[in-house]
Amino acid sequence: MECRFPDLQADTNWTLCHDCASACRLPALTPDEVACCPRCGAELQRGRRFSLQIPLALALTGLILCTIAHGWPLLHLKLGGRIIGNTLLDGVLAMGQVNMWDLALLVFVTSMAAPVLMLLGLCQVLIPLQRGQRPRHGIFLFKTVLAVTPWAMVGVYTLGLFVAYVKLTSMAHVMPGVALYAFFGLVMVMAATRATLDTEQVWNRLAPSVTVHCPPDQAILCHVCALPVAATEQTRCPRCHSRLHACHPASLTRTWALLWSAAILYIPANLYPVMTVIKMGRGQPDTILSGVIHLIESGMWPLAVLVFVASIVVPVAKIGILIHLLISVRHASTTRQKDRTVLYRVLETFGHWSMVDVFLVSILTALVDFGAIATIQPGIGASFFAAVVVLTILAAQSFDPRLIWHPNQRGAA
Repeated sequence: MECRFPDLQADTNWTLCHDCASACRLPALTPDEVACCPRCGAELQRGRRFSLQIPLALALTGLILCTIAHGWPLLHLKLGGRIIGNTLLDGVLAMGQVNMWDLALLVFVTSMAAPVLMLLGLCQVLIPLQRGQRPRHGIFLFKTVLAVTPWAMVGVYTLGLFVAYVKLTSMAHVMPGVALYAFFGLVMVMAATRATLDTEQVWNRLAPSVTVHCPPDQAILCHVCALPVAATEQTRCPRCHSRLHACHPASLTRTWALLWSAAILYIPANLYPVMTVIKMGRGQPDTILSGVIHLIESGMWPLAVLVFVASIVVPVAKIGILIHLLISVRHASTTRQKDRTVLYRVLETFGHWSMVDVFLVSILTALVDFGAIATIQPGIGASFFAAVVVLTILAAQSFDPRLIWHPNQRGAA
């Protein structure tokens, strides 16, 4: 796909960059082109390639696959003449049975509730729009879809299933269930839904009468629907009714608080065991690092590298990158601004992959339950680690990348 860098003087159609707040005029795009910000390289707009029928069809397919993936076993484990199968809900209930309801709630929201809410809300919005009607509460529904999408982590859960499958092959005979194939299909369908959905087209149909009536230097960008709005006229977006602000309120203070909390909790997350494998009455607690070492000793080098990167490298990198961004903004640094913006985009894209360890614990706890022969129990370290993952995701969301380019913006601290 060709990337075009729009010129402010090229056309009458303009927008503000959501990463650096620079004003850019948008040329007419062909389906194979994407408009990028000439200052920071952020994607501003894609040429429209798909109608709303395609994401609607994909969302409906996703709901069917969700029904299968949630109702049937993902994996079957055969050991000692017994066969145990686990569903998505079994992993949640397994956490609840050992009174780790924090993990149970997190796994339920990210693997089951958020994907269903995203697909169901999208269908409720797109079906009326396809009929030429405005859906009831359509703006609220679409805002909800956009809000829950980052928390729908079916791709990360799939990686957890893969790690569990490889890890369990050395313990017993593992057989895939019918829901596993549906879940793999769901991952691809949700990715395709996001790729084909034209959010700007949806917003234009939900509120077709809203237009921009201000010069670029007097506008701010709505952080929800990406509509440039006159900064002096109103405090809420006329299209999606979200509160307007030049930068996220108390962005630096909130990000520092979340980041320090994550850094403190990361210490017990590595010191305490995340799970305990009990075989023939003997338990062997594993921390994150000891689990990686055991995988190496078992000859599972690729799996060990995968777990090490997801559970150790990514969380440390997230904390380090955010600290670097916060310090540079605090000192009003103007060096390598584009590079720092790219670092933030990488952080947003890969930050949630640390959840693979949390999903792995829930899968193994539900699947390996053979009484005196073999069981796996979650440890308190898993709760600390889950808190670290959630806090770093929230910290990345609270940081406003526009402060990299405008560090003295009022209301940032």
